[in-house]
Amino acid sequence: MSQSIYKRKVNFKGFLFVLGLIIIAVILVYTQHLVNILQEKSREYMRFRVRVFEENINNPDTDVNYEFLLTEVIQGTDYPIIYTDPNMVPQFWQNIDPRIDSVHTLSSNIKDRLYAALTEMDNENPPIAITFQGTVLGHYHYGVSPVIQKLRWLPYIEIAAAILFILIGYIGFSQIKKSEQRYIWVGMAKETAHQLGTPISSINGWLEILKDQPDKLKHATKEMEIDARRLGKVASRFSQIGSLPSLKVNDIVRVSKNAVSYIRKRLPHINKKIIIEENYDFAGKVKLNEELFEWVLENIIKNAIDAIENKEGRIVVTVKKSEFNHYINIDISDNGRGINARDRRNIFKPGYSTKKRGWGLGLSLAKRIIEDYHGGKLFIKDTTLMQGTTIRIMLKVD
Repeated sequence: MSQSIYKRKVNFKGFLFVLGLIIIAVILVYTQHLVNILQEKSREYMRFRVRVFEENINNPDTDVNYEFLLTEVIQGTDYPIIYTDPNMVPQFWQNIDPRIDSVHTLSSNIKDRLYAALTEMDNENPPIAITFQGTVLGHYHYGVSPVIQKLRWLPYIEIAAAILFILIGYIGFSQIKKSEQRYIWVGMAKETAHQLGTPISSINGWLEILKDQPDKLKHATKEMEIDARRLGKVASRFSQIGSLPSLKVNDIVRVSKNAVSYIRKRLPHINKKIIIEENYDFAGKVKLNEELFEWVLENIIKNAIDAIENKEGRIVVTVKKSEFNHYINIDISDNGRGINARDRRNIFKPGYSTKKRGWGLGLSLAKRIIEDYHGGKLFIKDTTLMQGTTIRIMLKVD
C-alpha cells in the first residue's frame, strides 16, 4: 500500500472518529437540555400544587376538604416526596423505597434512609415551605420524576446500543474482509501459477524436443521467444495490481483481436467444439492499459468457455459505439448455462465461484481493472438460464 493511500485511510478513520464524538456530544447536550426543561416544568407544577394547598388553608372563608387537599394535591404524585416539620423531622414520606413507604414509625435505620433521601432530593430541587398565616408548618421535599430519571439515562442507552451495533458490525465486516483477503491471496497464488504454468510447460517441452532433435533449434527458439514474452507479460500484469497503471491511447480493435487470438489457439477440444466470432463496428482510440485489458478479456472469455456445456459452443466478441455519448461497448456473449439470480448478485465478489475447481478471482479482478483503473463499467448485460450470458464492458472514448 502506498504512503498516500495509507495516509488517506488514516485521515478518513480519524475523521469518522471525530464525527462520532461530535454526534455523541450533540445527543448528550440536546437530551440534557430537554431534561432540564422538563425538570423546570415539574418544579413549577409542584410549586403550584403547594400554593393551592397554602391558599386554601390560609383562607378561613373557604369551605375546603383539607384531607382531600392533603391526599390528592400534596400526596397524590408519583414523585419521591418527604414532608418534614419546621425542624426538618420527617413526618410523611412516599415513593422513597417500597420497604419503608408503608412504615410510619421513625426507627434509626429508617431515619438514616430518609435523611439520605432528603439530602439527595434537596440537591435536585429546593424544598418548598408550607406556611399558615406567616408561620412555617413544614417543608415539602420532592425528588425527580421517574419519567425524567428515565430520560436522563436514555442518551447513554442509545449511545451504548449504537456502540454495540458498531462493534458487532465492525467485527462482522472485519471477518468478511479477512475472508475476502484470504480468498484473494489464495486466488492470486493459483492464478499466478496458472498464468505461468502454460509458457513454462511449453518451454520445457521445447527443451525436451531439442535434446532429441537438435535440428529444430530455429523453430524451437522462435516458439520459446514467444513463451518468454508471455512470461514477461504475466509478470507485468501482476506487478501492476495494487498500483495505478499507466493508461495509453490504444486501438481497441487491435487489442481485442490480440486477446481473442491468444485464447483461440488454446481452446479446449475435449467433447466439445467452441467457435469464437468477432464483430468490430468501431474505429477509434481508447485510453487503456493494453496488458491489463487483454487480461480482462481473457478472464471473461475463459469464464464463457467454462459455462458452455453443449457439444457446440459459440462465443461472440462485439465492439461497437455505445448508445451513451463518448462510450464504447465491448460485449462478450456465450450460449452457456446462464447465471441464476443468486449467483448474479455475487458473481463479482472475490472468492465466489460456481465452478467446483474455481477460486473466484477472474471476474472480480476484471471488474476492478475496468472500474478502478480504467474508469469504466463491467456488468452482466443479459443472462438467461440454459441460453447464455452477455458480459458488457463500457469504456470512455479518447
